[in-house]
Amino acid sequence: SLQLKRHLSDCPWARSAMLGRRELARLGACAATHGATGGHTRGRVAALTAPLCRRWAACSGLSEHVRQPSAAIAAASREQYAADGAVVLRGVISEAWLKHLRGAAEEALARPGPQAEQLAKPPGFYFSDLELAERLEPFRRFALDGPCGAIAGEVMGSSEVCFLYDQYFHQRYEAGDATNAVVKTPWHQDQPYWSVDGTDVCSVWVPLDPVPLESAVSFLAGSNRWGMFSPRHFATGKSYEGTGMPAVPSLDGHERLAWSTEPGDVIVFAGMTFHGQEDARRVQGQFRRLSVRYTGDDARFCRRSGEAADVIPSKYHPCDLQPGDPMRCARFP
Repeated sequence: SLQLKRHLSDCPWARSAMLGRRELARLGACAATHGATGGHTRGRVAALTAPLCRRWAACSGLSEHVRQPSAAIAAASREQYAADGAVVLRGVISEAWLKHLRGAAEEALARPGPQAEQLAKPPGFYFSDLELAERLEPFRRFALDGPCGAIAGEVMGSSEVCFLYDQYFHQRYEAGDATNAVVKTPWHQDQPYWSVDGTDVCSVWVPLDPVPLESAVSFLAGSNRWGMFSPRHFATGKSYEGTGMPAVPSLDGHERLAWSTEPGDVIVFAGMTFHGQEDARRVQGQFRRLSVRYTGDDARFCRRSGEAADVIPSKYHPCDLQPGDPMRCARFP
């Protein structure tokens, strides 16, 4: 029915399965075949959509990818995100999606974009690249059809989310080099780098390898409510010039949050939450993670100034939005 089709976007099974817009439209069109015809209340629609989406996924050979984020995201997790600005969710990314992302990660290294950079000096290896979904189809498929959009929306409490951009990180330190490989990321907020205002802005970090606690990035509890401070250069820690934002103050003495993670876990944190590794860390092994960024209901486009003027969206993948516009557009679907 038409009402069922309209509500498919609210169904966590539909949002978190590997179902694109065309597949969702076809699923809605097929609803009558499975008895979901006529007018239904929202509750009746919700009861019908989950089995329909499961049946569609099974028929399409995608049943391994289907997840239901609502079942994993308890009210306590949403409350922790609102209070602390960061929360860890366990086992919400399927093994099939992780396999998909590991293949995408190999493509990212083989085909670096214009914003790719090496953040560590030899013998360390710390690769980063931005806006991969604008260039590489496996990343776009995960960003738009994977479970992270639903996770972001549920954690933020937003009725609609838009995909902002993605960023891939790849750290690798061989055993013999680990003692000389120091990882240091300055405390920073993400949102000052981006042309978006509002409180409904978040990142979903997806680790592809186990990350022990001693190698984890730390978050400052409650810093999502401290206001906005200048972006910083990762290599030097210096503030961006010309932004009009105050420099990051001393952050000693604040409560730190950090979690060890396994593939399948995610960390969701607000765009205004301070995070980093100001304390030098010595690491060993390989750490790959994808960070997928989304905006929610109150997010609006803005224009940053100075060195932050064209970070996201970049000059390579601009948008046509004007200050104050809602984020939904072709560039931010």
